[in-house]
Amino acid sequence: MMTVSNQNEELDAPTVTTNPKDTHIKSEFDTFEKTFEIEKCAKWILDCQLGKVCLQFPDSLMPDSPDVASRLENRLSKKVFILGDNSCTNCCIDEVTARHVNGDGIIHFGHACLSPMTSLPAFHVLPQSDIDTKAFCEKFTEYFIDKTKKILFFYDVAYGHAIELIYKNLKSTFKNLSVTTLNCTSNVDFVNTKTSANTLPLGRNCILENGYKIEDYDAFFLGPNCRTLNVLGTSVPVKTWYYWENDTINELIAVNTPWLKRRRYLVEKLKDAGIVGIVIATLGIKGYLDVITIIKSILKQMKKKSYIISVGKPNPAKLANFSEVDAFVVITCPENDIFTSRDFHKPILMPYEVDLAFNAARTFSQRYYMDFREILPGEANYVSFEASSNSDVSLISGGIRDFKENPTETPEMNALTTRLAGIVAISNDGANYLLNRSWQGLEQRLGQDKAKPAEKGRSGLPASYENEPMPRRTED
Repeated sequence: MMTVSNQNEELDAPTVTTNPKDTHIKSEFDTFEKTFEIEKCAKWILDCQLGKVCLQFPDSLMPDSPDVASRLENRLSKKVFILGDNSCTNCCIDEVTARHVNGDGIIHFGHACLSPMTSLPAFHVLPQSDIDTKAFCEKFTEYFIDKTKKILFFYDVAYGHAIELIYKNLKSTFKNLSVTTLNCTSNVDFVNTKTSANTLPLGRNCILENGYKIEDYDAFFLGPNCRTLNVLGTSVPVKTWYYWENDTINELIAVNTPWLKRRRYLVEKLKDAGIVGIVIATLGIKGYLDVITIIKSILKQMKKKSYIISVGKPNPAKLANFSEVDAFVVITCPENDIFTSRDFHKPILMPYEVDLAFNAARTFSQRYYMDFREILPGEANYVSFEASSNSDVSLISGGIRDFKENPTETPEMNALTTRLAGIVAISNDGANYLLNRSWQGLEQRLGQDKAKPAEKGRSGLPASYENEPMPRRTED
């Protein structure tokens, strides 16, 4: 056995130096592993004993998908699949595409709407936004002077990683503070739902104090004024909504907004519509088949023709092919931005607005239910349908609307029949007509157009571009 004891031997020992470049590479490796939670993803796959696992990324993270898949394959010694093109929206679990490879489970990366799926197990790798928890807790305590106020604490999924620390800091001051949880399995264990609770939109859950209702609470949302907050703010019946944006706490005005006024206008357009298209923009959210059946039944009782349309991700070019349709009802995730877009040629409505337009039993409410599951039978906001047979006056055209049975119907597509409101085309062969028609605006034209070299565009001010000749001045 050799013992090193003198100074000379220590001086003669080899010196080990660390290459700064190697340290930087290791730091990047650790950051990537942490960002995509590679270890937690591998553990979830092993715990669930899954065979084929699919990885779903939003468009912004797709460049990192091969590296994530490679690291998981090295840990698991099995092949994983990347879902290259989501069927509908990035925030929803894409069960349809996963079924193409007989997938057993899905790992979803990025922002999630947490809409319940029908069958496949899923693991959410939620994003993590930076937040100074100490500064936030101080401002929260300063803003809410009444420390006995009952507050439901909501948050954007990107702040889920900070909720445990925030809750521990605030709970000692606010005795009636209740933090909501997320109805999912994710990389942030603290926010996952572990007990039965009241289910709210967007996969949120809460446990209320004994004897109190949700109407007795104020609500706070940790996050900016975004689509998630708008869905929660218009449907959850609390006293007042507050949210965190630009390091300040603001009060949310959820009703009487320009967006809601426009929605009321579109409801009137739906009442005037003769042909309605039911657009299926999801094939995985639980209950979508039930709501389609309900909408078809309502439209039939109101003597309106309806067609079911499935075009994947709806866009103006796709829906513009259906020029005969007067309005579209879209079955999709409540966070889909299609309901805020003004690019579509015809009105875009949600299932709740169909019930709002034609259900005489539904009374006026300041709440707006963008999640179609909230109005399904058995849910708290379901109202049994009662058709109104009374005529009324359109607020759009000023004409009289009559929903009574029309005795004059013709099976010919090109035949016209007269109603009180005017002349319309009615046909039992409408489906065959749409099946045999031609579609435009979506052709790829591969190999049909000649490739042209890129050209330098104009530069300068519109009044006089640099490549334009100077205008000649006319002498008097």
